[in-house]
Amino acid sequence: MSTSENAPALTDARGMGGVIAQDGFDYQLYDGLARLPAWLANPAFEQMIFEGLEDLEARFFAPHAPRERLLERFQAKAGSLAPADVREVFETFAKFEAAFPHATRVHTLVTPRLPPTVSWLARDPSRVRKARPFYAPFADMMAASDAELRKRLIETYGDALGTFVSQSVEVSERNLPDRDSALATFGVELDRTFPSLEAPQRRIAEVFEALSGLARRSIGAPLGRAILLRTIEDVLGRSLPLPDSFPIQIRSDRNEINERSLEIDASAFSGREGTFPGPAEWADDLVAPLDRTARWLRSHAVSRIALSGSYRLTTAVVLGWSLRAAIGFELEMPTREGAWATDDRPSSDHPAPAWHITEPTALHGDRLVISVGILRDPATDLLETAGIPSESVLSLFLDAPITSAKSAQAAVSTIKRAADTAVARLRPQGIQLFFAGPAVFAVALGHRWNAMPPTQLHEFVTGSRVYVATALI
Repeated sequence: MSTSENAPALTDARGMGGVIAQDGFDYQLYDGLARLPAWLANPAFEQMIFEGLEDLEARFFAPHAPRERLLERFQAKAGSLAPADVREVFETFAKFEAAFPHATRVHTLVTPRLPPTVSWLARDPSRVRKARPFYAPFADMMAASDAELRKRLIETYGDALGTFVSQSVEVSERNLPDRDSALATFGVELDRTFPSLEAPQRRIAEVFEALSGLARRSIGAPLGRAILLRTIEDVLGRSLPLPDSFPIQIRSDRNEINERSLEIDASAFSGREGTFPGPAEWADDLVAPLDRTARWLRSHAVSRIALSGSYRLTTAVVLGWSLRAAIGFELEMPTREGAWATDDRPSSDHPAPAWHITEPTALHGDRLVISVGILRDPATDLLETAGIPSESVLSLFLDAPITSAKSAQAAVSTIKRAADTAVARLRPQGIQLFFAGPAVFAVALGHRWNAMPPTQLHEFVTGSRVYVATALI
């Protein structure tokens, strides 16, 4: 963090401007309230503040960010702007970014209408952004649009400022001339975000007034998620329709951001073109963010998590292990038949899967090698691909699919008992785990992989038919 005398501060003229002169506060208040429903639907949203270092700022938990948090910052200009005024706003955004790099997800200028000569700033970047999910499989198409937009911004604002605006700035045209139009916009956003709420207009107006009063009493002070929710729900007389289980989206290289889930970016670990990062990158860029997420969830008393997205086997095991039962989590894992819950455990009379188990007679060096296969047995490849003899492998193979959450938990118990027994008998310094099977089962296995020696995970590269070391848990 910069300690420069020129860094924006809460006590300088810019920071005190909105506190000293209330002109325009209604406009930024109305814009903030219009954004609030979507923020509350985002489980990573923590707080908002009016008249902090910017007119309006929102703070989100972000496990991949250097500070574990990211800001969204909004400068609201109710009056008419000249092109020079727009440039000045962009320059203040750039100054903040230079002083506090990587603290902000996006800087947004909000105004009723841009000057005609730069009206494309509200149109073109938004058009590119909105189309991005559709064209995600066509990277070259998106790159061409991104490059053209960046070129136009550089022509308008110069290389440094134009590049910054292309990467970090949005412009929102929102006309909110009075309370009635602001109330109507708030009602539309509330209905769009929570369509099942179906609150009468009178209640929506009361919610709007309650939030307005809260914000006016709290200028310069944070408004946390809990008090915002309580204010809304006290007026409505019921809870907002938020999910019972905390949603976490695992993003691979083939799916986009889900703003109603906390995102874990695993796109670099998707095995694109048959390559995987080395163990150090898995530790820094996946295991560490998941560990930060687990600590944040526990600090908010969250214990039940609904997973979504797509992921490779190593990511699945790491995900289950990071949010394992031993530290207080239960998971709901998506399948074609519906969610499988890790606490959907079998009864004593539940039929046990018929595993083929081969016990090892020795360690491989000082490591216990464990091979787990469902429908495909990775143990048959280990001698050829990794030079590991069969007598050093604890092999568990199931020649039938696992078809339910209960069966998955029964199978996990079988594997864990066999692993515990082998560890107690052979006392390895670590484990090498080779797994072939569905990703949902890999999550379930990682979820119960507790009190085990350090475990090196592997991925099978089909093209070269070799195993590569991935994450260490």
